[in-house]
Amino acid sequence: METKTCSRCKVEKPTDRFSKRNGRPLGLQSKCKDCEREVRMKYYRPHDTTRRKLGITEDQYDALMTTTHCQICQVPLVKKCIDHCHTTNKVRGVLCNNCNTALGLVGDNLDTLARMIEYLNG
Repeated sequence: METKTCSRCKVEKPTDRFSKRNGRPLGLQSKCKDCEREVRMKYYRPHDTTRRKLGITEDQYDALMTTTHCQICQVPLVKKCIDHCHTTNKVRGVLCNNCNTALGLVGDNLDTLARMIEYLNG
């Protein structure tokens, strides 16, 4: 079995632990897949796109992520959804996936939500 030493963690690993890359010695990346994943998570954090789209800082994002319960139904948050106005992009809070989806499905329309409440009240 062929091995290669990762340029980042300096550990010798089997070549199948390295991504393929043309034009490189052995046709492999210099960093192992584990180190590549760490670098991607550090420098290309998944929330960066969300932050940029909403125009909030990393500190503001981190503060939102400390929310532990949905601001509408109060269930403990498993998947955190940053709720925002699609017209102004103003952040309103952090919701569970169900509440965020429900608001989206009614288009944030207050009249529709009021009729839904009336309907539920019978």
